[in-house]
Amino acid sequence: MKFLISLQFSVTLLIGCTQETNHHPTFTRDVAPIIYANCTPCHRPNGAGPFPLISYEDVADRAHQIAQVTSSRYMPPWQPSIGYSAFVGERLLTEDEIITLKKWAQAQTPRGDGDELPIPPTFADQWQLGTPDLIVKMNTPYTLPAEGYDQFRNFVIPIPTISIRYIEAVDFYSENSQVIHHAVLMFDRSGKAREHDLQDPAIGFDGMVFGEAQGPDGHFLGWTPGKQAIRTPKFAWKLKPKTDLVAQLHMLPSGRPEPVEVEVGFYFAETPPTITPTLLRLGRKDINISAGDNNYSLRDTFFLPVDIEIASIYPHAHYLATKMQVYATSNDGEKIWLLHIDPWDFNWQDDYRYKEPVRIKAGSRIFMEYTYDNSSENPFNFNIPPRQIFYGLQSRDEMGDLTLQVLTKNESDRLKLKRHYAEKWIKQEISGYQMLTKTNPGNSEYQHTLAMLYMQTRQFKKATSHFLHSINTKPDYSEARVNFAILLMRNGDSEKAREQLILALKNNPDYADAHFNLGLMLHNSGKKMEAKHHFEEAALLRPEMEQAIKRQIARLR
Repeated sequence: MKFLISLQFSVTLLIGCTQETNHHPTFTRDVAPIIYANCTPCHRPNGAGPFPLISYEDVADRAHQIAQVTSSRYMPPWQPSIGYSAFVGERLLTEDEIITLKKWAQAQTPRGDGDELPIPPTFADQWQLGTPDLIVKMNTPYTLPAEGYDQFRNFVIPIPTISIRYIEAVDFYSENSQVIHHAVLMFDRSGKAREHDLQDPAIGFDGMVFGEAQGPDGHFLGWTPGKQAIRTPKFAWKLKPKTDLVAQLHMLPSGRPEPVEVEVGFYFAETPPTITPTLLRLGRKDINISAGDNNYSLRDTFFLPVDIEIASIYPHAHYLATKMQVYATSNDGEKIWLLHIDPWDFNWQDDYRYKEPVRIKAGSRIFMEYTYDNSSENPFNFNIPPRQIFYGLQSRDEMGDLTLQVLTKNESDRLKLKRHYAEKWIKQEISGYQMLTKTNPGNSEYQHTLAMLYMQTRQFKKATSHFLHSINTKPDYSEARVNFAILLMRNGDSEKAREQLILALKNNPDYADAHFNLGLMLHNSGKKMEAKHHFEEAALLRPEMEQAIKRQIARLR
């Protein structure tokens, strides 16, 4: 009798368990928590997603589509492969969550008990971290043309600060983010980006040239669809007064004119940073992929002279890339994975911050290995039939870059690391721009950049050749003329240097650097009154140079 009772009890448990396993998921109890945590942050009003996923009706109308894109792991967008590295904000659904969404769609989207519905997430308008301490935005929208290839355009926005601020987070917003592939945020105190802007009749200016704009020391700032804003107070960076934000947007024409206007929000840190990170960049510019090559490999490596901790990683390539592997190997042969992506999708690139910084010992090597497919089998290949592809800045060209944000034990190690990295960087930049000037001989900016690299490495004859090529191709390129004049002055050819500076001012009378360098030259040749005039012009045009110029003027008395 006891045995029969026990058996009956076991059967009852089994039946109950089966009934529970086979229950249909409901929106309120099962689906809403998944959607709110993984989809709504982008799919909401003012979000990056093209439609909202908040209400029952929003989600039910797209239930089968949601089941399909989550089953294939196309959504939520997250490129790093599972099991290699752990990152902050991983957008990954479990197998059970994917099955739940599929079963709910198959069951005709039952709503469920309203009492079980979790509270929908709320957002501070478009800002992920609440209202920023400072918001800057374009005064007038830019109109993206309806047709054409992807467009890179830089927008210069003054930042109204009167004192030094420390920034622990940045967020980016545009009402028309669907036509923005990504944005890079740089900062300029020289005024050169503003000069570029003034020379272009439309809002902003084209191209990949920032003037002297750059990211904060040790930081890469950008935006991609779905990117999460993160507060990092110990990594806060200094924002000085009289700084312009330069927002470079990579935009994709939609077939109709599109208004584009951006806002950037800054979140202030309460205290100055305790750590100064360093950026290490690996990559190659000598990319040359033959038509039809479905397994082109790009490799680079970097030897670590000091111990480091890697805080974040940012990979970048274009449409032909298919796979990325980044890892470190220690002296004893240990392999430490830093990133694995297979397949790569150009449309969902992002930077990734590790949940815990990855420690790498001195003497180790960091490796990046990217794979590309330039065959007709690649659905992302622009060219059918395929054509030969080189390194370039447009999306129809190719790139292979990797940026690491790293920390060192102390300032001495940080400086040692930067020196060691600079030696590697300049060699690869020269190699890359040699290819760029070979494949694009009429590009004056490439010629100018290569000339500057040769000048930096004291290869003055080669620098002269490329300066001449740059200004012959673009006679009104005042920046190239000023830098060529500096080279000529260093080589003792003052007369030719003076000619270049006069031509630079003829093309651009408000070019402060040309006035300053002409002032130096005139002063050194004894023409002090003429020199004073040019120093005063430079100070008027570039207020941030005023103190340095005043010291020069004082020497004339």
